[in-house]
Amino acid sequence: MTTATPIRAGELGLRVTSGGTNQTRIADLRQRYPQRVTSALHCDPDYPDAAVVCVQNPSGGAFSDDELVTSIDAGPGTHLRLTTQAATQVFAGAGTGARHGLDFRLHPGAVVQYLPQTLIPHRGSSYTQRLSITMAPTATYLGWDVLAAGRIGHGERFAFDCVDNAVQVTVGGRTAVRDRQLMTAAAARLIGADYLATLLMLAPWADTGTLLGAVRRVLALTDVSAGASELPGGVGVIVRTTTDRAPLLAQFQEQLLRTARGILIRERNGDRAR
Repeated sequence: MTTATPIRAGELGLRVTSGGTNQTRIADLRQRYPQRVTSALHCDPDYPDAAVVCVQNPSGGAFSDDELVTSIDAGPGTHLRLTTQAATQVFAGAGTGARHGLDFRLHPGAVVQYLPQTLIPHRGSSYTQRLSITMAPTATYLGWDVLAAGRIGHGERFAFDCVDNAVQVTVGGRTAVRDRQLMTAAAARLIGADYLATLLMLAPWADTGTLLGAVRRVLALTDVSAGASELPGGVGVIVRTTTDRAPLLAQFQEQLLRTARGILIRERNGDRAR
């Protein structure tokens, strides 16, 4: 007799499949407070087969003793767009700081878009995030990460203790990318902006030069401070952005995502249809 593995507090496990159709659906779901998700919606007119899933946190944010775990398994040929309901408030407290571990696995031909809202660390708070992306060479990943200087409306700029954010990408069993941002309040002040955003575009199968050129054309037309570069081994492109204006950042994000989707998703889907 086997015993089911208990669900840990703060755990979210999501496996998606396309089954016998092109439409992506949830095949397996494990969730426990404070991580909850909506049903899979197919509401994107440009990609009607994509499953749009929103992560909801009824607790209002991440607390100093939270240890959240998120695992995503995107089956062959699936398309998942994962978002969050609102910005993540990081609260200070007597604990050791909030922690979030994310493990994404992308099978051949899978597309995952991870587009969470802004991370807002409060005065005296600490937050650690570790994202592991394991992907097949034919998979595609688009992911945003946006850090605010704090509760700007409360005049709370760079008052947090630490934000430690790291990502590791493995392609076809080989480590392709490691990136880490260790932000203390003192270090963050050197940025000189209220928002720091990173866009990671991973598509080992694609022509990175074409993608980078298209991204840089978007950068040339924006008022934000941004730079883009090719990732090691030609597995994709990374973009870093700083700005003091949240609406301008949102507009820039949408422009970049529209460009990246057009090259990495729409054209690829067209190739499959042919």
